[in-house]
Amino acid sequence: MIRTYTEAEAYLSEVPKFTKKNPLEETKGFYDFLLNDAKEGQAIQLANLGKIIHVAGTNGKGSVCSFLNSICRESGYKVAMFTSPHLITTRERFQIDGEMISEEEFMESFQWLEMAVEAYHEVKPDYQPTYFERLFFMSLYVFAKAKVDITIMETGLGGRLDTTNVLDKPAISVITEIGFDHMAYLGDTLEKIASEKAGIMKAEIPVVFTDRKSETSVVIEEFAAKLGVPCYKVLKNEYKINEIRKKSIDFSVCSRYYDYIRLTTHTQAVYQVENAAVAIRAIEVLKETQGLDGVTKDTIVRGVEKMRWPGRMEEVVSGVCIDGAHNEDGMQAFIDSIVAKHASLPKSGKCYVVFSAVQDKKYDKMIQMLSKVEYITDFVITRIPGERGANLEDLKQLFQEYTNVPIHVYEEIRDAITYCVQNKGEDGNVYIVGSLYLAGLVEDLFREDSVN
Repeated sequence: MIRTYTEAEAYLSEVPKFTKKNPLEETKGFYDFLLNDAKEGQAIQLANLGKIIHVAGTNGKGSVCSFLNSICRESGYKVAMFTSPHLITTRERFQIDGEMISEEEFMESFQWLEMAVEAYHEVKPDYQPTYFERLFFMSLYVFAKAKVDITIMETGLGGRLDTTNVLDKPAISVITEIGFDHMAYLGDTLEKIASEKAGIMKAEIPVVFTDRKSETSVVIEEFAAKLGVPCYKVLKNEYKINEIRKKSIDFSVCSRYYDYIRLTTHTQAVYQVENAAVAIRAIEVLKETQGLDGVTKDTIVRGVEKMRWPGRMEEVVSGVCIDGAHNEDGMQAFIDSIVAKHASLPKSGKCYVVFSAVQDKKYDKMIQMLSKVEYITDFVITRIPGERGANLEDLKQLFQEYTNVPIHVYEEIRDAITYCVQNKGEDGNVYIVGSLYLAGLVEDLFREDSVN
């Protein structure tokens, strides 16, 4: 019998070892059971989820969710948000009004799900929810119980076959920048990947998307035309950076109502400007189609300014930033940010990049891209613990192949970070990049204050 949060987290981490991915039809069967046939106390009251914003994409979807969350809260709405992955604790995936749920709420939803699955076994004895399905269904319980006005739901791996796609009546669909990632599951071309992401669209439900690549935009627009979906694309010329400051960016976004809005986001990541523009377009479409009268120019400005999203060019201490870039497009966005930042710096101190990756990522290309950045003075390689961590020697050989910059190797992440912090100097910078797993582990180290 699982009685504590720690035991529940441990149990969930073991789920992938005994449960394979379910066809979406089976996941939807359990979802329908929860809506229509579950016993009193186990049924989900879908109306209590409010207006659902469904977000898919390769890069930026978590940030777009967070911008939407902040704007909606500033506009006076009670907001729930489900995102993945987490950096430190599983509870990060479940937020209500900007706060992750408590251990008690997590346990209540965990035990509710166990009872609901047991009841469903009377109908479908073989059904076992996967790790992601469990968290998704737990989120529905927690959010519905809280009776929120708006639920922001981020997809997991893809779109068309994603667990979250059982939600067949969203208020709006949002598709962020699409790139190469999870190609074994989503396809080996941008068009195939875009088709999977576009699978979240529903007939007549508006979609907002990033018009970054013509080959993906064409796919989304074709899907939209077939479904009769009102289509709103965010063009590159609809947002512009005005000034990059030491810890913030001033920028402007073309609004549907207010001409250009001048905004500030507290980040060093230039890619967050596009993410903010996508969120603003989505919230303005919602205001128009769903009557969100609480949304105003002022609430948009305040929401963007107050948004914080851990692990995305996040400065954890002075001069030390964590970024979760873990694919080619994410890495290019990270590189654009540090190039923009260092081009504006009056002094040129040391610039350390701490890198690690998981084995199933295309880290060769990411290393090649990083090696071309002239501002980087030192690379520090470390290893993500466990079976998924890429081999240190393989990483070192790749860096040596592409760069003559000094390379330092540390088996332990703590030792790698300590080395950088102690040697960067007053004007130096440290960037940790390559994996969200690495970002989470480093976040934890600084939270424990074990790095100096």
